[in-house]
Amino acid sequence: MSDSHNDQEAPRYDDINTPVVLLVGAISAVVTLITIFFVQGLCYHWQNSFLSSREAGPTSMPAYQQVEEQKSNLLSDENTTLNIEEAKTAVIAKYSK
Repeated sequence: MSDSHNDQEAPRYDDINTPVVLLVGAISAVVTLITIFFVQGLCYHWQNSFLSSREAGPTSMPAYQQVEEQKSNLLSDENTTLNIEEAKTAVIAKYSK
């Protein structure tokens, strides 16, 4: 008596299709690397464009202008000294609104 049950091939619906899984994994790794390189290049481009736009320096910033004014006052030939009362009234007059 032959056992016909053993002669049949096992069903394939439970098997994992290994070549397809490997192909999808390789493609996804390549796409991920391309995405990383693209974003990195884009960030470097933005950084370089930002730095090139600031080549003139921060001369338009009010704090920079104030520091430069104070430096010029310190380096000027006029070495006048004020007592504290005169300095307070001068500062109050300059910065009061």
